[in-house]
Amino acid sequence: MAKIKKLGFIVLGLASLYLAYITGTGDILNYINFTDPLGEMMFCILFIIMSVFSIISAFSKDEVEIPCSLEQDMEWANESENIQ
Repeated sequence: MAKIKKLGFIVLGLASLYLAYITGTGDILNYINFTDPLGEMMFCILFIIMSVFSIISAFSKDEVEIPCSLEQDMEWANESENIQ
């Protein structure tokens, strides 16, 4: 299941890079009419950022260990009860 998830992130990253590429070259104007060049630039930048983050997510570790103890959980639960 983890390999399918990683493959999905890689495919999403490559698709985002492709959309950023056709936006940068101006080919996307055949499909989407932008009202402002700044909107087109932002569209391209957001897809570049999305592709970078999704490819980073594909190669990151799945498990993150967070140290926690029962005493600390009870302390946090008591603090949340005192707030109300």
